[in-house]
Amino acid sequence: MVKSFYLSSLREGAGKSFLSIGFIQKLIKEGKKFAYFKPIGNPQSAFTNKADPDVAFILKTIYHKIIHIPQDYPYDFISPVSVPESYYVDLVNANRREQFLQKIKSTYDKITKDIEYIIIEGNPSIRKYIRVGLDDVSIAKVLGINEMIYISIDSSDRCIDNLIFTKNYFDSWNIGIKGVLFNNIEYDYIARIKELTEEHINKYDIPVIGIIEKSIELFSPRVSEIIEQIGGELINEKASSGLNNIVENYLIGAMNSQAALKYLRQVNRAAFITGGDRTDLAMAALDQDVSALILTGFMQPDMSVITVANDKGIPIILSPSDTYTTMRNLERLKPSIQEDEIEKVLELVEKELNWDLLLK
Repeated sequence: MVKSFYLSSLREGAGKSFLSIGFIQKLIKEGKKFAYFKPIGNPQSAFTNKADPDVAFILKTIYHKIIHIPQDYPYDFISPVSVPESYYVDLVNANRREQFLQKIKSTYDKITKDIEYIIIEGNPSIRKYIRVGLDDVSIAKVLGINEMIYISIDSSDRCIDNLIFTKNYFDSWNIGIKGVLFNNIEYDYIARIKELTEEHINKYDIPVIGIIEKSIELFSPRVSEIIEQIGGELINEKASSGLNNIVENYLIGAMNSQAALKYLRQVNRAAFITGGDRTDLAMAALDQDVSALILTGFMQPDMSVITVANDKGIPIILSPSDTYTTMRNLERLKPSIQEDEIEKVLELVEKELNWDLLLK
């Protein structure tokens, strides 16, 4: 019988794609026969191609390493149903539920032949699509899966309430929790999770699969991702090498240059957001540790700003939106794993997860 790793979370942005990449590499390393499956993919837009960017990335990069999977392995075998995020309530209705579930089940049956393990990347959250019965629990029941891995990203005591809420919800559907995996946790909270494990989690007989500390390198966006997220334009091609810069913080410049310096000196690798007419602020930022300048309102900066940015290899991005809208768009950004980070993901999940529990 195929052993499943069904990755689920109460909150969106829990790192299921990140963990899937780690699980895939570990199973390759262990020489296991397996498949990766994302029942419902999420294209970026209803008007682009149907490919979920995370699924497309996995298929393009690490899946070609799996000897028992043909090079022409179709996308639909990994993610049979596509539902774009925009207006998804209108696009997914109860009338299509059975059609979608049958497609998911038939694809699952095909790809689980002659394999030992299957990695299933759940919906953005266990609440997603519950309105029409296409949520993670409903899909698990259709596939005959009776336990799921719960991913928690809370660096606060709410992690216990959320875990017990999820357990009670799963229990009502006769679905068990194979274990809880704490992901992207602040370093200062790790000791507290271990304390809570002893005092609370163990009482419910829920194994802790692992605790993965927040990694600036792996969980922070790159400048190239920021440009795509805000629909921006790079105006200094000479600094294009800086598109690979990591952004740890966002800082909005709406004060005088002396006040801005106070904040700029407190952060590392920041994306500094200000108006194109604020030459004083832009120059102050370029003299500090910034990964990019984001100029809102599509206002061109003074030539002196471009010259200094080129000398320092710092990209300047023009945003078509005002500062508030630009920041709101950045808050929605979900950084993706880059190809040059794949091996780091393997190192992290090998070190921090209880593979004896997972593979037994």
